[in-house]
Amino acid sequence: MAAAVVTVAACSAGATTSLAADAAPSRAHALVQFQFADQYLTPRGMIVHNDGMTFQPLVLGFFNVHKSDSFLNDITLIGGVWNDFSTSPVSVHAPFGSSPKTSWVEIDPIAGVSMGLGKNLKLDVTYTAFKMEILDIPTSQHLEVKMALDDTEWLKAFALHPYVSFWQELDGKATAAQVPYFVDPLGKKPGAPPDSSFYFDLGVAPSYTFEKLSLKVEAPCRVLLADKDFYGEYYDKSSTIGLFEVGVKATIPLKFMPEGYGHWSFYSGVKYMNFVDDNLAGMQQFNAPGKATDDVVQFYFGISSFF
Repeated sequence: MAAAVVTVAACSAGATTSLAADAAPSRAHALVQFQFADQYLTPRGMIVHNDGMTFQPLVLGFFNVHKSDSFLNDITLIGGVWNDFSTSPVSVHAPFGSSPKTSWVEIDPIAGVSMGLGKNLKLDVTYTAFKMEILDIPTSQHLEVKMALDDTEWLKAFALHPYVSFWQELDGKATAAQVPYFVDPLGKKPGAPPDSSFYFDLGVAPSYTFEKLSLKVEAPCRVLLADKDFYGEYYDKSSTIGLFEVGVKATIPLKFMPEGYGHWSFYSGVKYMNFVDDNLAGMQQFNAPGKATDDVVQFYFGISSFF
């Protein structure tokens, strides 16, 4: 069934590694983030729970092991953990709504390496495991390879910061793609459920900073291109585009924090996700919506600190 949000961790890791390498002589740094949202929405389009509020703490450690003027100019090891908690408890066992229930929804270990290539490229390789505490969802494991380009040198304030990533399920499924095959709500008598699969992400993250206010505004958008087995083909033939997402995020530093206690900031944002693949839309009946869902809007805010 559904899985977790780890793309946020991977993106934070990639962005913070550069800061870790340049901000201070220390080769060891940490990122602590506390995020709140009106629902738990994964980067793969799974609406895990949407009652009450979700609380998602993230802790990452960065250990720089190499820095030079060569083509491979930076190597930073990354490790951490991400959790999800809900103010409205979720069922421990299937079906959705049954007792007992728990507020602890998920815990995900994270491990990876970030490498600076040349002047403008960054390569991140990240392993994640989604350990679900709800609905008897088995643990799944995954690997993401992401290449990002810093185009600030050419586009200045209009830089797009494009990236492409490849996300592979190593063991198990990170979506509910297998569930319709087992439950067969349409009486299709389908064949074997889809196995572990993959997708590509194409995205940009343009931003603008209002210097007088120290306010940074970002407008990220992305398109997920999925293999046919990633969401399966129970409801219809798979679509090349699984989903697309657009959003706006504003970040402002908390300058009242005393020097020496880390770099603190507050952020808030909204994202819109459209489920292009009918199989992704259909499988939402096995998630929190309880019915086929074509799109979703998520509101979130949080505090982060980098040490």
